[in-house]
Amino acid sequence: MNVPLYLLTFAHLICAAAGEDHVSLERQLLEEGIRSGRRTCRLYCRVGIGFHLQIHPDGRVNGSHEPNQLSVLELFAVSQGVIGIKGVYSNRFLAMNKRGRLHATEWFTDDCKFRERFQENSYNTYASVIHRNHRTGREWFVALNKRGKAKMGSSPRVKSQHVSTHFLPRVSLHDKSERGFTITDRSKERRKSPPP
Repeated sequence: MNVPLYLLTFAHLICAAAGEDHVSLERQLLEEGIRSGRRTCRLYCRVGIGFHLQIHPDGRVNGSHEPNQLSVLELFAVSQGVIGIKGVYSNRFLAMNKRGRLHATEWFTDDCKFRERFQENSYNTYASVIHRNHRTGREWFVALNKRGKAKMGSSPRVKSQHVSTHFLPRVSLHDKSERGFTITDRSKERRKSPPP
């Protein structure tokens, strides 16, 4: 979806005129990603109580149950089927080292390249392009445990079929106050009692 910059600027002016002074940082980050042509989203993992993958400015990678500015990610193509994942707020790239540990780095290297695969259940998996089990050839996947901590991709339990490796890209521009529906009162006309 390509939205011209002048339309978004116009929308911001209308919101400001209507009395909405505060536009959240999360919303701004997501809107900037839409304008740049890269996929800006949150990666939701349904393991445990459900977590959004987040990248911290200090290099830590984990999951947060509540969406926040650290969970706003930018997914960009490197080559066919290969992507990079960048934390928009932290300005760091998701990477996997040679032992299978997830971390974030300031520089984009081969450790930051992941193969994106679409699963039958509509979730995606992300496997390291260069790191794998050299003996068996098994791929190492980005995964979270049921407490939201990053799992070692080299762990024999981290497989593409396991729920801990399944991520759903979510684009959400809704405020917490917005809901998918509204509740209205019945009109007074319909409340009149039926004629005797």
